[in-house]
Amino acid sequence: MNYGSYISILTTHGHTKRDRVINKSKHDTNMLAPDSPAYKQVEIDGVQHNMVIISSTVTNQKIVHSMPGDDFEIGQIMVWSESHWLITERDADDEITVRGKIELCNRSIQWQNDETKEIVSRWGVVDKPYFSNLSENNVMTLSSREFRIKIPYDEESSLLDIGKRLMLEEINGRPKTYRVTCVDAMTERYDRDNEQTGFLTINVEQDQYDPLTDNQENMICDYEPPHDIEEGAVRIVFEGDPRVRIGGRGKVFKAVVDNEYTDDCTWTLTMDDALAGKVYFDNASRSVSYAGAFCRVRTDGDVSMNGSRVTLTVNTTSSGSDVIEVEVVDS
Repeated sequence: MNYGSYISILTTHGHTKRDRVINKSKHDTNMLAPDSPAYKQVEIDGVQHNMVIISSTVTNQKIVHSMPGDDFEIGQIMVWSESHWLITERDADDEITVRGKIELCNRSIQWQNDETKEIVSRWGVVDKPYFSNLSENNVMTLSSREFRIKIPYDEESSLLDIGKRLMLEEINGRPKTYRVTCVDAMTERYDRDNEQTGFLTINVEQDQYDPLTDNQENMICDYEPPHDIEEGAVRIVFEGDPRVRIGGRGKVFKAVVDNEYTDDCTWTLTMDDALAGKVYFDNASRSVSYAGAFCRVRTDGDVSMNGSRVTLTVNTTSSGSDVIEVEVVDS
């Protein structure tokens, strides 16, 4: 055997000793893990995966290890053992396997998209209500029933804001509603490969059930029937409520046709004479008419406009038009 053949054989499983150790660990894991009682089949986003799930004395939390070459992200929902689990941790050291932590979801949470009125449902982890008494440094349960909820962060959950009402449970046939008091979209979001992953943490406190506006059957607070959207028709979409704050940076409105953004549109603002020159398109030199894919409605700092409403219209050449009312509010 010549030297070249020797080097070729030597480097078959890695060019360095470290590489060979890593590759051997991967090989051993793939060979031995399926014989372990901890080897489980799970589902993430509809895709089957094989994982090693390690139990501990905390029964609603588990440590998971992926098989070599497999992966998962913080904030994803894992289905295993006829239950849903939120992935709350992922180790950045993933050369052999990916190690993480999962928590058992105990609540399916429903709400409506404020713009489309479509019902959104997400599995989440609801923690028991605790309160720290600063004067005595004791921990006690609040009678006002405050909870912390962890749910996946995505395009729909990111729209949840303070004041949003949620129906989380029924006790003796009576629905219990809650109001969002805090939204934390920062501390449990992480950057990996130039993308944001993670989950959203919100705090809620018990609210009063309103049988006139809350839908017990669908478990939705402030229920409104979904819009009948005609195929091929243009719609105005936006984040949150259709409100623009006085003296603020303005609010962006976009036009979509069949869930695709379109730039074949002309925007128009209509208002009372008292608001003329005070409400305008920021991206159109303070005009009330603008052509483009989106518009930004902005106002002057006149607080007397608080509570006023303007009409925003979008017209297209082939997809019709849409109209909404925009409220002007004081910040």
